[in-house]
Amino acid sequence: MLWIGLALLVVTVAIIAVLVSFIRGEFYFSRVKDNDTLSVEMRALFGLVRYRYVIPIIQFKGFTQGIMIKSEVVNDKKAELKDAKKDHITKDKVIAFYKEAKVVLMHTLNMYEWMKMTLAKVECTELKWITRVGVGDAPETAITTGAIWGIKSSLLGFGIRYVKLVAKPRIDVIPQYNQKQFSTEFRFAGRIRVWFAVLAGIRLLVRAAKVKGGLRIWIQIVLKSRSRVKTAS
Repeated sequence: MLWIGLALLVVTVAIIAVLVSFIRGEFYFSRVKDNDTLSVEMRALFGLVRYRYVIPIIQFKGFTQGIMIKSEVVNDKKAELKDAKKDHITKDKVIAFYKEAKVVLMHTLNMYEWMKMTLAKVECTELKWITRVGVGDAPETAITTGAIWGIKSSLLGFGIRYVKLVAKPRIDVIPQYNQKQFSTEFRFAGRIRVWFAVLAGIRLLVRAAKVKGGLRIWIQIVLKSRSRVKTAS
């Protein structure tokens, strides 16, 4: 009985430790001249579970062909490439995604309220957005710099109000006078406790179940998304 009690105690402590641990995520985008890089990284269970998705190539092929991207799944622990795919983001795919999003919203009770409640539990641990801009003329560069500051302020003011800031943001627009240049680097890192993430998932299922056909629609969307990922090449 003593060993059973100790085993139950260890399991209970382990479950509590997992629930109070963080799921950490990081979004990074940079553009230097014509080179674009985008990466998304997720970590959980004290770093034991890690997923990194990288898009090292983003090419605009025109309005008919859309955007060509090359994506990679990287194993950081072994420093090796696990998978690589190429795909085209076309106008038809964007329209299809928009229609699916509308269907999901219609079949989930108060989806916007759920998103606000979930984002309120997200802590922003790093926010960096540095842009360098120059148009070849000093006065025009100054005007462009001010315009970019205004765009950044509006976008960040809209997005940050939903999450909790725990780190000082690093936001800057650096004018490059008398030269033509545009480069930007954006990094957002956040975390949410496993307990809150699990609770958010349960709440989402409950909200979908309260709408007729909601769970069925969610399952269809998830299966369709997985099939698109597997067939991408």
